[in-house]
Amino acid sequence: MVNTKSDFRKRKKEIDEYFSFLKVLNKNNIFLKYDDHDDFSKEFPISIELQKILAANTFLLLYNLMESTVRNSIIEIYNKIQDDKVSYLYLSKKIKKIWVQKNSKDILNSDNQSIKQNLQNVIDKIICDEIIVLTKDDIQISGNIDAQKIRNLACEIGFQKSDNGRHLEEIKDKRNRLAHGEQTFHDIGKNVTYGELRDRKQNIFDYLEDVIKKIEIFIESKNYKEKQ
Repeated sequence: MVNTKSDFRKRKKEIDEYFSFLKVLNKNNIFLKYDDHDDFSKEFPISIELQKILAANTFLLLYNLMESTVRNSIIEIYNKIQDDKVSYLYLSKKIKKIWVQKNSKDILNSDNQSIKQNLQNVIDKIICDEIIVLTKDDIQISGNIDAQKIRNLACEIGFQKSDNGRHLEEIKDKRNRLAHGEQTFHDIGKNVTYGELRDRKQNIFDYLEDVIKKIEIFIESKNYKEKQ
């Protein structure tokens, strides 16, 4: 989980830096000082509207952390399966199901001439004990990560579920409204305070740290393999 943890720390640091800036903005009469081309010092007022726009941007940053952390963690599982040279016969029942679902889609999406060949390829992979390959393309989570989705992934893959995560759905919903143009940044940010955003940030940090810990235990215990 080295890569996942490193990326998680990097993104957390970026968010903490952004919150340090928001904390300064959480004051009255804020001005940005700068020098123009004539070397004269000038001030740019940070309006309440701009503050709300910047506040709304935190939902993008937090969602980015949520989705990247979950995706990276699952990729760590899939990479470990390859590194450990696990074939279909020795996969856990849950991972077998994921692999079968993946290959079933490939077969069903084939034309009539290719179905038999693709089915034969799958059978050959099983019979010949080929190493199982799952990739980031087999993780369908884009724009859809919240606590319930992570619990579903835990159930599908087999790692232990994390408790709480009460703010993840709100973060996901507001991020999606911004990403799809359903609401403006000002509309999203106008009714949330710095204190509320800070609480949500800490809740997200704590929850994702627990998810990483549980997936790390899953990998170290080799629970992606069938128990002999």
